[in-house]
Amino acid sequence: MTEERNVQKIAADHLSWKPAKDGRPALKDVCLMLPAGEFYGILGPNGAGKTSLARQLLKLQKPDAGSVVFDSTDIKQIKRDALARRISFLPQAFRTDVEFSAYEVVAMGREPYRRRFAALNETDLRKIEEALAAANCMAFRDKPVCCLSGGERQRVMIARTIAQDTPWIVLDEPVSSLDVKHQLDLMRALQRLNGQGKTIAAILHDMNLAASYCTKIVLMEQGSVFAYGPPQDVLTKENLLRVYGVEFAFLEYKGSRMPYIVPCGPDIHG
Repeated sequence: MTEERNVQKIAADHLSWKPAKDGRPALKDVCLMLPAGEFYGILGPNGAGKTSLARQLLKLQKPDAGSVVFDSTDIKQIKRDALARRISFLPQAFRTDVEFSAYEVVAMGREPYRRRFAALNETDLRKIEEALAAANCMAFRDKPVCCLSGGERQRVMIARTIAQDTPWIVLDEPVSSLDVKHQLDLMRALQRLNGQGKTIAAILHDMNLAASYCTKIVLMEQGSVFAYGPPQDVLTKENLLRVYGVEFAFLEYKGSRMPYIVPCGPDIHG
């Protein structure tokens, strides 16, 4: 890994942003330090600012106030091609009407390392194969993406993100279209990548998946970071009641580091 690609921490410093067409701030004075090496789960109800935060970390939105800093470098000073070699992103939505095969789409993840029109080299080919395997895409690697199911397309895009081979990987609701088996397969694959030294940040709605696989939780509420830390410190009855407005039961079961979290009470805002 080159020095250019090494990022030991990413920090949001008093970050605020609101959409031009909406008077409500999506992010309000967010201060957050994300050291490298963790598997972050970004949680919170709809409208909490999870995707807005992720897009700020990827230079996809210009903040109204504050900054994003990679180590000591403001993200505004990092060129787009250099950023693409440091951090990769799986968005919520992507085009599905393309005629490219799954393999060709995954190969697009290697673009930040290739000169224009250059052929794939041995490293590219190896990274593509590894990504296809990690996301369980081998069975349909040669099929057009437009002919795949929603869950299969999601896995292809996850493989493309993995093939980009960046030290940091950000995924916006990566399990949203996947069945239970493939949700678990993906979380295990991300856990393995984290164990190999990559920093993962995944926006999730399933707090049990987050509690089982993530090393740190960022719990957001109304555009701000409500709590940050290990799952057992953040995913408490008190915090979840405050943020989601719903009471939760915590069910202990053998072999788990965290109880199983189940909504059990009425909406206190209802």
